[in-house]
Amino acid sequence: MPTDPEAPTLELPPVPAFGHGRPRWAAQRIHPRRISVGHLKLYGRLRGWARAEQHPTRGKAIAARASGLALGALMTWRTANEQPRLLAIAAGAYAIAAWRAGRPIPPTEDELRRRVLLGVQELIGDRPGIHLRDLYTEFQARPAAAHLDDARLRAVLVHCGIPIHKSLRIGSQTGRSGIKAADIATLLSPAPVDAPSEPVDAGQPATEAAVDPA
Repeated sequence: MPTDPEAPTLELPPVPAFGHGRPRWAAQRIHPRRISVGHLKLYGRLRGWARAEQHPTRGKAIAARASGLALGALMTWRTANEQPRLLAIAAGAYAIAAWRAGRPIPPTEDELRRRVLLGVQELIGDRPGIHLRDLYTEFQARPAAAHLDDARLRAVLVHCGIPIHKSLRIGSQTGRSGIKAADIATLLSPAPVDAPSEPVDAGQPATEAAVDPA
């Protein structure tokens, strides 16, 4: 399953609210926002560096870094007045840096699986389930999943661990295979954490059970 963030589509079908239009155009529409996202990331890094929260001598570090930022701002202002070409080059370099910093992180397999589960849950809505034929039609009507046939969609469902019932009754329709809403809710719910049977004090190892001699 490709997870390239620059790819126009993903192998897994998207959430129903993915959008309309051609997949490649839909991917390009989010690209202009990449510079703004990268700018926010760079600004966050600069802000964290200026605040020097983890520095042992924070007061001195903040004063020194604030002085450096003020000197840099002064030099930028003088450059803008005297040599605007250099300022344009610096702005272009910053735009490239923001573009690189805003590169989306490829989603993990667990994230892709959760997207599929959320998409199926959205399509089910308030119904007790959905038949596979209706699910395939809904997914294939969306641009990012239009290239997936029934066999590949079923393989995605099986890969995500979604139980497929051979006969599911929804309203007056029965005798068709489908997916229950309860199964999707169970897969989306976090796994329960088993609590220890006996309380253990902090720093004390758990007591071992007595072993009968042979």
